[in-house]
Amino acid sequence: MKIGHGYTHRAAATTLALAGLFILTGPLHVRNEMLSTAAQADEIRKMGSVCDWDNLDWEEMSSAEKHAWEALGWSRALWDSDNSDAASSGKDWDELSPRERTAAQWLGYDAQNWETSCR
Repeated sequence: MKIGHGYTHRAAATTLALAGLFILTGPLHVRNEMLSTAAQADEIRKMGSVCDWDNLDWEEMSSAEKHAWEALGWSRALWDSDNSDAASSGKDWDELSPRERTAAQWLGYDAQNWETSCR
């Protein structure tokens, strides 16, 4: 049986199911885009202090942690060089994009500790 513009009941049900999945999970993001789910955020360890990140090597980080740092402009090369020239490093908290701010929050940063000097 057809309904509407040639859709079958099965097609309509599939469309509704996919729309519901999108609403519940949010948009799917490609690997280099912002971390997109709470499950990925759960893969990011909770540090006692944001300065504890300085004690980790890039290889010691989970995939989700690396993606969060990459969203802030860091790369393995920058991390390994101890260079603080990542794109977000020179920004005030209010200047961070929503994507950068989300990544920073998942890493334990907030408006009060964003400019903490750890060195």
